Amino acid sequence: MTNTSGYIVNPATVTNVQRFSLHDGGGIRTVVFLKGCPFRCPWCCNPENLSAEPEVSLKERLCMHCSPRPGGAPCATAPEDCPTGAKELLGRTRTVDDLVAEVARDGAFFEESGGGVTVSGGECLLCQDFLLAFLEACRAEGLSTAVETTLALPLEDPARLVAACDVLLVDFKIADRARSLEVTGIDPELRDANLRTVLGLGARVVARMPIIPGFTDDDACVAANVARIRELGLSRVDVLPFHQLGQGKYDATGRDYALRDVPQLSDADVAGVVARCEAAGLAAVVHGE
Repeated sequence: MTNTSGYIVNPATVTNVQRFSLHDGGGIRTVVFLKGCPFRCPWCCNPENLSAEPEVSLKERLCMHCSPRPGGAPCATAPEDCPTGAKELLGRTRTVDDLVAEVARDGAFFEESGGGVTVSGGECLLCQDFLLAFLEACRAEGLSTAVETTLALPLEDPARLVAACDVLLVDFKIADRARSLEVTGIDPELRDANLRTVLGLGARVVARMPIIPGFTDDDACVAANVARIRELGLSRVDVLPFHQLGQGKYDATGRDYALRDVPQLSDADVAGVVARCEAAGLAAVVHGE
């Protein structure tokens, strides 16, 4: 399809349009999850968005075994025919036009709460043509826009991104570059170079620090991330305590989950991180807003 700016835009694969979110950019948000991610964070809470291709999930607790499964064979029932919703197709091809029409229906909630549309993933920068066209179309409808991203992929058109996005929510995970590349594949130096570019173009950026036991919670990592956030001139950081909300998704998609037995963190568990951020002059918000 061709959008109103004349750009040729391929459809994208979307797993979910999640309404009434409260921690993804301010106010009541509708979050669009684009499928596909080049990175592999062991703690990822959206494993259904790692592959860029549609896939089938199966929630065994809902399965009534309506089709034979000899020897543990996969369920033969098509997702659309599953009587209990145990089997579900994750990922549907969407165009910019039909997706904008869907999120625009929530405009009254956005206006009342100061919210808007947030694009997440996966890593939504994998399909930048679709992302940019979608953001521009949302803005044309008067909708506020936000993007959740590692910002660790080359930017095809930084000026266009900044013009179409009200706020970028950018991850600060493993601070040490060598370890980050080894564990997740994310290059913090590329992220920072992109940050300098978009900040120079006037972008509003909120840093996000997921606090993950054994990966990002040690003093050295927290201190390095806080120092880098300050160095880049950012003023706010969302502190995100580790949770286990994604565990069931690993089971449903047949993926191993390395952090299955790791206890989730409470707000009290990250109080020290918040204090360190505030001591550095940053406004720290637990869970984001």
